[in-house]
Amino acid sequence: MKFAIIIVILYSCLILAGTSPYPTEYVSADIDFHNSSNIQIGNVMKIEPNYNSGILTTASVKSTLDDFTGFSIRIKGELPDRTRIIARLFWSYDGNKWLGPIVEPEIEPNIQEGFHDGYLYANPYWTAKPPAKFYRAELKLYGNGNTSPIIERIDFVFMDCGWTDYNVKTVSPLEYPMPEYVSRGPDGWNCDVPDTFYRGTPIYFDLVTHITIHHTAGATSTPSDPCAQMRNIWNYHVHTRGWNDIGYNFVLDHLGNIYHGRYCADLSTMNVQGAHVSYHNYETMGFSVMGNFETDTVCHATLNAIYDLISWKCDQYGIDPYGSDWNGDGEHRYYVPTILGHRDWPDASTACPGANFYPLIPSIRDSVFNRLYSSGGTDSIIVDNGDPEFSIIGVWYDGTYSPSSGWDNDYMYCNAGGDIDRATWTPELPNYAQYDIYMWWYGGSNRCNNIPIRIVGTEQDTVIVSQRDSGSDWHYLGRFAFDSGTSGFVQLVDSGTTDGSVVVADAVMWIFAEPLSTPDELITHKPNNINIFAYPNPFNSSVAITIETQNLASLPTIAIYDLRGNIVTSFDADGSLSPSIRGTNERSAGGASRGFIWTPAQSVPSGIYLIYATMSDEQKIAKRIIYLK
Repeated sequence: MKFAIIIVILYSCLILAGTSPYPTEYVSADIDFHNSSNIQIGNVMKIEPNYNSGILTTASVKSTLDDFTGFSIRIKGELPDRTRIIARLFWSYDGNKWLGPIVEPEIEPNIQEGFHDGYLYANPYWTAKPPAKFYRAELKLYGNGNTSPIIERIDFVFMDCGWTDYNVKTVSPLEYPMPEYVSRGPDGWNCDVPDTFYRGTPIYFDLVTHITIHHTAGATSTPSDPCAQMRNIWNYHVHTRGWNDIGYNFVLDHLGNIYHGRYCADLSTMNVQGAHVSYHNYETMGFSVMGNFETDTVCHATLNAIYDLISWKCDQYGIDPYGSDWNGDGEHRYYVPTILGHRDWPDASTACPGANFYPLIPSIRDSVFNRLYSSGGTDSIIVDNGDPEFSIIGVWYDGTYSPSSGWDNDYMYCNAGGDIDRATWTPELPNYAQYDIYMWWYGGSNRCNNIPIRIVGTEQDTVIVSQRDSGSDWHYLGRFAFDSGTSGFVQLVDSGTTDGSVVVADAVMWIFAEPLSTPDELITHKPNNINIFAYPNPFNSSVAITIETQNLASLPTIAIYDLRGNIVTSFDADGSLSPSIRGTNERSAGGASRGFIWTPAQSVPSGIYLIYATMSDEQKIAKRIIYLK
């Protein structure tokens, strides 16, 4: 038996003239409550205590605006703790053939800033030019075993924030390494209120403890008019949600442009409180990337820009990219990583910044560290299947099934068996160094599960991987040593593959880990008769450190420093241990070794530390270790 309850709202088309500087229309949609096992008379969707979802759909709606640049939905209702709503949004040009969906998993109420009016809000989305005429939504409601979301009304929000017909100009910062950015003024993305808050007073703070990475959840990661989308976000945050200004401190697009988000009187020296993470906006910067990275992938230009942006802020406030710190008050005070995704905050109930962006956060921390602390280091280097550094032998085809799941929206594949097919990625590496190697592939049930990957650096290694049921993601192959230049490569071969019919070749990423020669200003030269080993690394309690040398007559002294050059503890040549080190001296036939275990004192914070081993002739070698409490 199927019930259908149609709710008619007389305020179906209301343009709020005089409130927003941009034409903004709220159109109420008729709702069809269905699925008889989850129905309760009235406007409440009943969820049985098994956590299954109830489903409702809306009738199609149409805007009366002649043109508009963005749309969203807001829901009159309640979202009890540990309940959730996921929306699927569809659009049509003729009312018959429907496109989409956009999946919106981040529907939430205003908690701190904004209108407290009983509405739940989705994210703003931008439209094509010209926009589609008709829109509808499907909502899945998830209960918590005792109660469920309450839905009274669903409004579509349409915004005409104007298309951009001028060239964007970037603003040069006053001092390096602050990156260039697109301003809020007429020569930038042309915010209606470029020089102040629309409502409220800016709150500034003198210390930054955390950087939170977001996605805007827009319908596409490559908008044709990013400036119009900035106006969409601003208008929706300010005039629909009632926030003081746009929620993010900075927003980035697919071309690597950085946009000044929430108004700040002096971006180079001041920090303004945003509205991007509930309970944790103070002393936190919110950097958001345009796009919905639950489905799309982040462009390389955007990654380089976010490295610049985060490195500047970390350098300005001495933030350890691998560290953790406290933020928040009372029951919302947490000790979390200093660079993190929105979903990492314990208060958050969100997938932000998306399934395809979130796994890149460790590589962002690596790249920021390399920019700030590794002399001669490099950021991540990605070679995609469309790049000149990629080559193939044999018969390969362009991926046609869900190409958006490939890195940078494409990939290649070959049929397993038959003649040998090869795909090779050959980067130009700037350093003789250790690199962490990742490979991206789009998984599927027809993929081979024993594909050999050759890693050719200073030595040759082979890794066997399975591309079956592993999704679209970066997959870690290991840490390997490479010479500078183009002598090294990664090669995929379909020889010997079984239990599948298809092998995928897409992108490979090299992330600089540590140099194989230490900078001259720190170490005279790296003697070839000393090695430092540390395991595990990173560590959260104790780390076993072994120093090996071929010189039986002399063992090195050992010291551990933080990144500011302060000595944390030492291990003297005569074998005496400082209070925070415990261990033993050992000698082995044909050489000498010294092993000990470092258990940091309670007062030692999480972060990056350097082990220095110094020989009697002042030759030194260093090893980076990461301590995570």
